[in-house]
Amino acid sequence: MKIENNRIKSEIRFVDLEKGKQWDCRQENCGIILVISGRLNISFSDIKEESISANKFFFLPAGYGCMINALEKSSFVSIGINDEDYLYDNFRMKELKNTEQQDFSYLFFNDVMNGYIRSLLIYKDKNIDYNFLADIKAKELICILKASYIEEQLKGFFSTYLTNDLYFTEQVRKLTKSVRNVRELADLMHYSYSGFNKKFRKVFGVSAYSWLRQRRANTVFHEIYHTDKSLKQISTDNKFATLSHFNEFCHKILGASPRQIRNKKHRKQNT
Repeated sequence: MKIENNRIKSEIRFVDLEKGKQWDCRQENCGIILVISGRLNISFSDIKEESISANKFFFLPAGYGCMINALEKSSFVSIGINDEDYLYDNFRMKELKNTEQQDFSYLFFNDVMNGYIRSLLIYKDKNIDYNFLADIKAKELICILKASYIEEQLKGFFSTYLTNDLYFTEQVRKLTKSVRNVRELADLMHYSYSGFNKKFRKVFGVSAYSWLRQRRANTVFHEIYHTDKSLKQISTDNKFATLSHFNEFCHKILGASPRQIRNKKHRKQNT
């Protein structure tokens, strides 16, 4: 990832996967993933699994992660979008839901999008420094979406992203992994505890405690079931004080121990 003047630049990644191989996608900024060929299984950190085939693309908000498994030989392009203000300004809509949506939505390539992808592949084939142009290409992609897809399509496409306070929601998503509780998150965002809870409920439609607990549960499940990270590492990464607290959380919220969840994955693979 390129860093210039403390700013995360947009980035273009070309990924080729053989059947059965996987790619763990985690990025600080938003991204749009364009599936050029093959068929992929997408496992999101909110426990959803979706299959998506060639000539489609989907949106990944900042702070979200997904595990991409190739169901057949596949290739795709990931476009990181640094300028979120530009993205949001272009997709302000009259009616926005005030709670974070978890629906997965994709769009099909059209003629304009196919032309855009051809330009990216030319950069790759000609060994042009496409990351030097990444900010421009990210903004071009936003312009293409706005000009060639209707509002209803775009509302579904960005349903995990567009809320009535973009800056607040993006900060919440990005900082969630580095805190253990609501009070720490409020402090990091320079709110009083009560002020933060009031603001959070207004924007997300649920309490900060409920949202943070569910987001933590989703992330923990995803890392246990869809990655090969050790259970100890998952516990540490998700800010559990001890392994016993980690086990207790999984039993209470996910209904099984970390080992039982991982064994369920292995049994599924062997059937």
